[in-house]
Amino acid sequence: MIRADGDATIAVKGRASSVVLESDLPGMRISNISEKGCSHLTMRQRVQVEFIMMSTKVVFISQILSREQSSIVVSLPTSLLSIERRKNARYPATPELTAFLDLSMWKPDEYDVTAPPFFAHHKDVASFIPVSDVSFGGLCAVTRFPAVNGVLRRGLIDDRAKLILPMQDPLDVGVEIRWVKRIKEHYRSGGGAEDSTRAFMRFYRFGVEFISQSDAVKLAVRQFIQQVSQAGAI
Repeated sequence: MIRADGDATIAVKGRASSVVLESDLPGMRISNISEKGCSHLTMRQRVQVEFIMMSTKVVFISQILSREQSSIVVSLPTSLLSIERRKNARYPATPELTAFLDLSMWKPDEYDVTAPPFFAHHKDVASFIPVSDVSFGGLCAVTRFPAVNGVLRRGLIDDRAKLILPMQDPLDVGVEIRWVKRIKEHYRSGGGAEDSTRAFMRFYRFGVEFISQSDAVKLAVRQFIQQVSQAGAI
């Protein structure tokens, strides 16, 4: 990921392809840059380069040495701006990349007022719990409907759950509920600021750990994490 120095809102996707040693100042070629990304970097000389790997993120400031078609050459760093290491970094899902957890041991009752709404032509999706963020070790699921609290508790194991990722068939996965949190979110209701009243809404978060994953699930999670980590980049 490449960001113009001082502009943290726009990121440009690229891939480090080779080290360039022909010139007096050695550099690194970053290729696979889109036309829009090249255009964004046209008038930039100083950039922030971020290498986002599976469990590590390395950030440094560099200079653009030369520009080529769909690629640039940046100077090799003399120091790192930051380096982050986590055993299982969390990646938030986005509205464009929504994922769900479907538990085998909980199916909502369509007559339960605390359950998610039912639609005649999509009854199966009523049990889908939206995923807030995901990591290689598990995920966090969130819902505003308390019906699921009758089943979910810390230590509960579901070895026949399904993980639903965008544009993929449901994936069989074994999970364990590691924690449950009930959160009260305050907001103001009403028209204007003067006649609005303070109210709140509850939502429920569940920490879920993968206890069994097939190679297909691991690959799908890896691909999904790559997608969300680059979401919004050009």
